[in-house]
Amino acid sequence: MCTICSLTIEFAVEHPQALAVAVATRQAIETGLLPEFDPNREMDMAQSRHHATVLLTTMQQRLETVLPASRLMRLPSFYVLMIESRTWGYFHPTSGGFDPRANPSPPRIVADENNLRDATIVLSQAAAEEITPGRLPFEQALETGVAVIDAPDGEAALIHAALAMAYPVDQFSDFVCTEVA
Repeated sequence: MCTICSLTIEFAVEHPQALAVAVATRQAIETGLLPEFDPNREMDMAQSRHHATVLLTTMQQRLETVLPASRLMRLPSFYVLMIESRTWGYFHPTSGGFDPRANPSPPRIVADENNLRDATIVLSQAAAEEITPGRLPFEQALETGVAVIDAPDGEAALIHAALAMAYPVDQFSDFVCTEVA
């Protein structure tokens, strides 16, 4: 499991793409790409964070199931920010899946003096609710702006390919073949 449930991260970090993702999410709801929020399902912040944790865990499990170990190991470590609840997840790949004991520092969202920054996916929970069961392909989430990969080019390409493989345009299936070690 990745570092989500045990995440006590209260990063005082706002990602510069969060507002753009929020606006794109509202537009996607208005155009019918994403379902309208159910007014009977209001959540307080604790419930919203729990729900974000469930969505992040589901994504982590799907990536571990779909990606062969060799491909999982090529992924960079990355953060995921669920904008509605400001819940952060940290995905650090290991040969046995994502490391549940990782203890990350706050993400570097702006390049430092060495031009280093952390890979981050900025995602709306509304989009994740459609992505995780396969109703919204990850590629379409990127195209519509309800998800953004903010990472150096090589890392962004690896993360993009992994999520596009896990949540493809066609033929989403819970049954997955992976390479044999």
